[in-house]
Amino acid sequence: MEIDLNLLRVFDLLYEERNMTRAAARLFLTQSAVSHALARLRIVLGDPLFLRIPSGLQPTQRAHQLAPRLRVALAEIRNLVAAPVFDPATTSRRFTISASSYFCGLITRVTTLVSGSAPGASLQFVNLGGNLTQAVDQQHVDLVLGGFDRVPIRFRSELLFQDELAWVTGVHHAPDEQPSDHEAFLTRPRVGIVALPPGDRHREGAAHDDILRHAIPDVGDGAASSASAKRGPASLVVYDVATAMAITAVTDMVALVPRRYAETSASAVRVRIVDLPKNRAEKIDIMMLWHSRVQNDPDSLWLRSIVREAVKLHIEDARPKALSVGSGVFGGTRVKTKEPAVRDERDRNKVVVKHR
Repeated sequence: MEIDLNLLRVFDLLYEERNMTRAAARLFLTQSAVSHALARLRIVLGDPLFLRIPSGLQPTQRAHQLAPRLRVALAEIRNLVAAPVFDPATTSRRFTISASSYFCGLITRVTTLVSGSAPGASLQFVNLGGNLTQAVDQQHVDLVLGGFDRVPIRFRSELLFQDELAWVTGVHHAPDEQPSDHEAFLTRPRVGIVALPPGDRHREGAAHDDILRHAIPDVGDGAASSASAKRGPASLVVYDVATAMAITAVTDMVALVPRRYAETSASAVRVRIVDLPKNRAEKIDIMMLWHSRVQNDPDSLWLRSIVREAVKLHIEDARPKALSVGSGVFGGTRVKTKEPAVRDERDRNKVVVKHR
């Protein structure tokens, strides 16, 4: 038996009000329209349902049987079609974010913010290879942090901040042993960084509708940018920025790494940061990416707001205090630079040699 659900709503309010006029007002209908709806319902259910009495309407036995169960069913339907509600304070769901080691500082911020506003939620951070697109499609990953050269139309992305590549070299060398310009760096043994194995890199770029990640830390062999290809092969290839910086700190090798990461780690691993000349600068757009099907889902909106706040706090805390021109802090020690240095307007806590 098929029935118009609107008729059931009429029945529910007639049963509650026991009055045609009041029920019509709550339904924003005329009394005539409500009367016609009741007539149709009587035919469908084969029962008069309500009898007219001086005080209003009196439900029949059949109406008394239907009313409680019908009210529960209508409530379930309303809940089913209502806009979803997400309460961080009471959620127990697990969020999965794909992010490389480049984001280790940001991950700490995200974790702190989530635990503060959603104590029952759990986080899982993964560094996926060539199956990233499939993982997002199948909702195994809620959010991806990275740089992207190609984003299929079924995904959404948002710029978080911009980074750029910079040279790093160990501070254990005497000043006259340090490379003095970009061309000198290119002649030194270099550590390349390729986060994905060769097989995964091939699969990731094979299909046109796959996410194509930019070389965030992939600045060695197989990097995506044309500028990186001109640098020639690296002497050594490792899988992440932290390893590359650790190697440069104890060898004669140099590495090109994202500058923001280098700034937060320079003291700990005792490296010196040298910017690329302006005409060789390589910018990287750091973004977050998600599937368009969750664009307006409350839990996805909340997670993205957490990442935005984490980025804001992370950038603010990374701003160091001013130091005098011509000296810097490497490994917690103030070190005089032999050559005059120009203080970088973005970083007043370290000496960063600017190519003139």
